[in-house]
Amino acid sequence: MALIYWSADGVGDDVGSVHNAFIRWMRANGSPAVIVNGGDIYGDGTDEEFEMFFQQMDRRVADLCETPGNHDWRTRKQSPTTGEIPSAYEAFWGRFKPPLSKQPIDTSKRGGARYEHFIDIDGWRLIFLDTGFCEGNPWPMGDSARTAWLREAVTGTPGRAKIVFAHHSRLSRGKHGDNEEVDTLWQTLFDPTGAPRAALTLAGHDHNVSIYGPRPRTNPKSGSVDFSKGIHIIVNGAGGRGHDSGFRGTKPDVHFDEDNYCVTRITLSSDKAADIDILDFGPGKKPSLEKPPAVRKTLHIRL
Repeated sequence: MALIYWSADGVGDDVGSVHNAFIRWMRANGSPAVIVNGGDIYGDGTDEEFEMFFQQMDRRVADLCETPGNHDWRTRKQSPTTGEIPSAYEAFWGRFKPPLSKQPIDTSKRGGARYEHFIDIDGWRLIFLDTGFCEGNPWPMGDSARTAWLREAVTGTPGRAKIVFAHHSRLSRGKHGDNEEVDTLWQTLFDPTGAPRAALTLAGHDHNVSIYGPRPRTNPKSGSVDFSKGIHIIVNGAGGRGHDSGFRGTKPDVHFDEDNYCVTRITLSSDKAADIDILDFGPGKKPSLEKPPAVRKTLHIRL
């Protein structure tokens, strides 16, 4: 059994102490195999703000990886060698490449493809994508090799025991709402007949929690379908920066929370079973570590 934790949109400057409490609780409860920061080092992903992030992680990142967010990409720089990259993100994780962290940088690639990778754990493949620069520049940001890489990643092992992590979600409810810019990503998670190749996508960006039942390849906004024909969608950007009310995008049909700060816990109990819990630490800016968080919703995935 392996534990994976996710939190997004809650670190850097002007975020309070919520995420520091999160990280201490995660590490104290179950020896997580991977902790995923779902992106956005506030406010502009600068070197100084990544240093704040490092302090908020208690100066330990060996168990962490990060899917870059749009705020991380505010330090965009161009070079003939790397292409356009988020310079402070690259500099920080370049200091802590594996085994010093779980976040590799593939220096043979250019742009955000440098940060896309997967980790195989207990029969599951965890796929980490960079959608941080997709607003106005839809994923795969002009690089068709990234689509080919993702297709290979989701077909490289048999079955649907795959979870895809990115900062932007195909469906979302809040300040930002649905992200048409990642539709190519979404389409790639299905085979040509429309059969799903993955079980779940997990993202942030909107500062709340939304859970959707399985959604099909074509017109995912139309409603949930049988799991054999769709992929579950979870958005959890309730990591500590603030909250977004649900006023734009597709309304979730399983669960919605715009009030509380939350962590997503994924328990990989076998190569055919995963349980995803939304852990609610409450609305306060200083969550207590003295009592366990409430489990607000559990999604059971059985393949």
